[in-house]
Amino acid sequence: MLDSRIIRRGEAFLLEIGGECLPMYGYLTYQPEKGEYEAFKQLGLRLFFCTVYAGDRGINQLSGVRPFREGFWKGYGQYDFSQADADLRRIAGTSRPGEIYLILRLMVEVPAWWDEANPGELSRDAHGTPLHQSFHSEKWLADVERMLFDLQAWLEESGWDRYVAGWHMAAGNTEEFLMPSHRSGQLTDYSAPAQASFRAWAKEKYRGDLAQLNRAWGHAFTSFDEVAVPSPAKRKFALHGDVRDEALEREAIDYYAFRNEGVARAAVRLCAAAKRATRRRQVIGAFYGYLTGDPESGQHASRIVFESGDVDFIASPFSYTDNRGVGIDWQLQGSADSAALHGKPWFAEADVRTCLSRPLSQCMKRADPYVSRAYDGPVWWGPDTVEGSLGQMLKAFSRVLTNNNAVWWFDMWGGWYAEPRLMDFQKKACALYRDHMLAGGSASAAEVALFMDDACFARVTPESSLSAEYSHLLFKTMGFVGAPYRLYMIEDLPLVDPAAFRMAVFAGVCEWTPERLDALRAWKGADRVLAFWGPWADAAACGVTPLTLPGTEDLVRRRAAGAEQAQNSDSLYFSDKAERQTAPEALTPVLRWRAEPGDVILDRDELGAQALLRRMADYSVYADAAVFPAEDRIRALLDAAGGQLYTCDGDVAYASGTHIAVHAASDGVKRVHVPGKGRLVNALTGEPLPGNESFADVRMKRGETLLLRVEGQ
Repeated sequence: MLDSRIIRRGEAFLLEIGGECLPMYGYLTYQPEKGEYEAFKQLGLRLFFCTVYAGDRGINQLSGVRPFREGFWKGYGQYDFSQADADLRRIAGTSRPGEIYLILRLMVEVPAWWDEANPGELSRDAHGTPLHQSFHSEKWLADVERMLFDLQAWLEESGWDRYVAGWHMAAGNTEEFLMPSHRSGQLTDYSAPAQASFRAWAKEKYRGDLAQLNRAWGHAFTSFDEVAVPSPAKRKFALHGDVRDEALEREAIDYYAFRNEGVARAAVRLCAAAKRATRRRQVIGAFYGYLTGDPESGQHASRIVFESGDVDFIASPFSYTDNRGVGIDWQLQGSADSAALHGKPWFAEADVRTCLSRPLSQCMKRADPYVSRAYDGPVWWGPDTVEGSLGQMLKAFSRVLTNNNAVWWFDMWGGWYAEPRLMDFQKKACALYRDHMLAGGSASAAEVALFMDDACFARVTPESSLSAEYSHLLFKTMGFVGAPYRLYMIEDLPLVDPAAFRMAVFAGVCEWTPERLDALRAWKGADRVLAFWGPWADAAACGVTPLTLPGTEDLVRRRAAGAEQAQNSDSLYFSDKAERQTAPEALTPVLRWRAEPGDVILDRDELGAQALLRRMADYSVYADAAVFPAEDRIRALLDAAGGQLYTCDGDVAYASGTHIAVHAASDGVKRVHVPGKGRLVNALTGEPLPGNESFADVRMKRGETLLLRVEGQ
């Protein structure tokens, strides 16, 4: 068995295998028979991922997709590893042990025979319809744990342990620890294991004090045995539109906290089992922490995974904002910066579509859903040209490089990058990434820290615009500012050094504990701007007092400004049909701020101040109860804080101490600003950009990306 571990060198994470350090830059495809393994090996790539399936069903229950590969788990203690062996042989080719390394992406969703043998362990909706196994099933977890030891035994018997350097544990919908569903709006999990787990969770939270639970939930239970998963009606609907009432809907809020913690703990437990199976000698990771998931997803307890000593790396695709649109930023789906604070690299799954991408129905018919066309939609389309494809690929790579993320290129159905110019890019990117990371990477140049709160997702209804769409639109807007930002979870506020930042944005932060308030004091100085957005802006944190308006009962509600249909609505809903070039449509809050002498009122109406800036002696506070910040407002606040803007025309910008990247959101001449003095050089071609010492002008087309090296600073 190989020994592997993740080490830190400067700002970079590296994979150390048998004493040798490798950059964390890899390749994966769902269809190994069409994989470009030898081509990527020729580029110098040595890290490859291989999908291995325990079960015999498709990875996405909602779409009806059929299995990609044959599962190996045939019964208790019964296995057929022939498919896995064939795939590993395709990847290895003629490569000898030590020339390449493999990480198994191990999907442990159970086969059909397990469902039939364990009907009481299956997740169920309120009607009793069974789905896959419940994440709360002790039987599933224990059975998988035993299976993992048998898998490791096969790897050692077959000799593949000389290639395999780690495991990527996978379960749930699309392998990403997402709670499964068969249709939109279907609410789970009402299974016996889930009910028992929720009762135990509630008893622990309320320390066995039933009277305290009854006061919090508004019940009259006579025993904790009466605690049950809330009804679908309590989960689907809030009393006041989309935001749950803290006092009157604590039962639902508690349930969603439990739901997310349950999935996170299942992921950690499976990683811990993999650690034991590999005798704690190999790296283990998982998908988790998706801020783009709605409250039902189970993804909102990242602290549990980030703090686990059994999880070595985290992973996610880039966000699917606007179907992976051109001219916008693709944030990773979770907080890679918080993961790094806890010593964990974040693998960006770069499933970047290209002009060669084709629908699943054309390239893997055996897996295509029988009737559903879920895999033919716009999210699967790539740009029409090689040039457009390069713009998207370079954008993804630039984000990874400037943030010191790990990455694997996900050639999903195979052949997405099989074109000379695309492979030439891969050759240059692979070499640049290798040299950069082995040299220790480079610190992010972001001067904006964005803090988000997993807890806010327990306080909104599953289908509200403040769940998944909130994050997508927030990330999209932040991407248009013209300056990079770092994304942290609010739990990690005490761990983040404010010295590197000119501005902090608190978006949707709803829990301000004494520890967080104490950590916030360190940010109040150096002429920084602290911006508080969203329906939970807290007077104790921001120091700005909400007005109590007649009839609002201090609730934060929204109505779409200028939209006749929504004038009398309490909904926080925001249409997702906004055009790229405009910030999300202004939403008018019923909440208003109490202005004091000296406050700068930036938005107001007949009810009072909607957004205001309070200038303190050595810092400023911006308070805005609107759900979605506008890009020009963020840009103006960063400018007021003395922060660096790299572009000012709504383009996407990334930056580190050594590189600046610009992704064009529109056609035209772009002025790229350099902090201090320096010269900009195309990082892939070595060509210098014309300009003076503090900026360079370049003509770009929408969707084009430039990755620039900064010299002379």
